[in-house]
Amino acid sequence: MSDPTSHIVRAEPLTAEAFAPFGQLVKEGDMVMELRDDEVFHLNVLHYDRAELRCDHLNRHHRATQALVALAGKPTLLVVAPKEFDFSTTDHLSSVKAFVCDGSAGVNLGLGTWHWGPYPILDYVDLVNVQGKNFSTDNEIAYLERDLGVVVEVIL
Repeated sequence: MSDPTSHIVRAEPLTAEAFAPFGQLVKEGDMVMELRDDEVFHLNVLHYDRAELRCDHLNRHHRATQALVALAGKPTLLVVAPKEFDFSTTDHLSSVKAFVCDGSAGVNLGLGTWHWGPYPILDYVDLVNVQGKNFSTDNEIAYLERDLGVVVEVIL
């Protein structure tokens, strides 16, 4: 197999307005977390060590929103795309956005929002993760590298 093609995305600061098509900021005020089809929420803490920030796939969930908040104010990188796309063609890559989360807010991903991360920009990050308990059976994956021969590379 040949080397994948790079699709370059420039990261932008995480703001409520810019992130609105993908979900909500977890900062102040109320959030709307949603469940479908008898799903229940599950809370855990995820730990990620710093690795190459190379997005070769995207995930999405249809039965529960997913809230992710970095502990200790650690900065992270989040890649997202709107639910309207299925990544069956490379044309859909134009919808991909990247956000630098400075650690002052988390995110609540809307139902069906494609995502990768958040992953640490520095050494590591611990994230509070609230999502559907049955996420393993509610995890659609778009394999960008395997199926389209593309990886998303983010310029910070």
